[in-house]
Amino acid sequence: MQADSSSETKFAGQTQTAKAMAKFGDDDGISDTFANMAVGECDSKRTSYIPWDEYFMAVSFLTAMRSKDPCSQVGACIVNNEKKIVGIGYNGMPRDCSDDILPWNKESEDPLCTKYMYVCHAEMNAIMNKNSSDLSDCTIYVALFPCNECAKLIIQAGIREVIFFSDKHSQKPVTIASKRLLDMAEILYRQYVPTQKTIKIDFGVTYQAEQSDASNQNGSISPATPRDINKKRDDYLAWGEYFMAMAFLSALRRACIVNSESKIVGIGYNGMPRGCSDDKLPWGKSSFDPLKTKYMYVCHAEVNAIMNKNCADVAGCTIYVALFPCNECAKVIIQSGIKKVIYFSDKYKGKPSTIASKKMLDLAKITYCQYNLPCRKVIIDFEAIDWNIASQLPPSS
Repeated sequence: MQADSSSETKFAGQTQTAKAMAKFGDDDGISDTFANMAVGECDSKRTSYIPWDEYFMAVSFLTAMRSKDPCSQVGACIVNNEKKIVGIGYNGMPRDCSDDILPWNKESEDPLCTKYMYVCHAEMNAIMNKNSSDLSDCTIYVALFPCNECAKLIIQAGIREVIFFSDKHSQKPVTIASKRLLDMAEILYRQYVPTQKTIKIDFGVTYQAEQSDASNQNGSISPATPRDINKKRDDYLAWGEYFMAMAFLSALRRACIVNSESKIVGIGYNGMPRGCSDDKLPWGKSSFDPLKTKYMYVCHAEVNAIMNKNCADVAGCTIYVALFPCNECAKVIIQSGIKKVIYFSDKYKGKPSTIASKKMLDLAKITYCQYNLPCRKVIIDFEAIDWNIASQLPPSS
């Protein structure tokens, strides 16, 4: 793949593409179908799961959808040695600096009337939004090779590896200086080559009977839609959509914990406990012997998200989940101090485990509500960005 290969994160309507489509259905609550991938036996572990590099780069591309930059939406994702996300950021104006007042222009005779004097790059925001004491030995995933200013921050933060998608500005002084600094600091950097072209997250494909009319409107935003490049983007991903999409991207049973500053502090998916081989433990759903089913062993997404937290505690946080938590997860949620649950489906509302869960959450005065934002299809397309217009750098850099 060429260094300037195209890539994009986008919304789509009914477009059929190579995809990872999440949908609900069986008694587990969720059944994932990956297009163009063989579906294995349900008694053995799934082999079509997304690779770590693909997942973290997809997170950075999904995060870019939060950017209000009309021309360049860029995201960054920082990961520690335990494969936990410890920082996420996208390009935008500094905190408390109104993006309705500051300019979004790319060109002007007066440099003070362009965005370049004001916009914080995705790498900076990911570092400043960290949810751990430090970022030593972490890896940062970015769409574009970092500029020299971001390289300074990466070095000073203690990050040890940069994984980038495009090096389109390789001949610019800011990139040459960046590589010189990274080389001197002995920080590794390598280009990411995706194993699949697109990843699709489709909220509207299932459970539509459970959703309100508003949430069932499959919105469609095309990257080709004409847009005033001198004004902030108004079709950016809303916080609620972004957090639920993050939960879905984490695959299977999903959970995403967010603090009061809209920072993600925990992500989890269902799987076997740490150190317990998922090749030796059973994945079957039914057996005369309960010890031969997965239910005795699998940790739910809510538990993993809480145990994988990247902050001192999750007190006062909100958790986004695909399915309403079971009673065992409710116990962990309550004990962790989480104060709000936002769920996508309540398909098991008549089961004792869900009834008990709600009883405990009510007693603990933890609020819960169903996700009610528009159910748009989110496509992370690694082959669609026009790198000729996507840039965090001014034309002269």
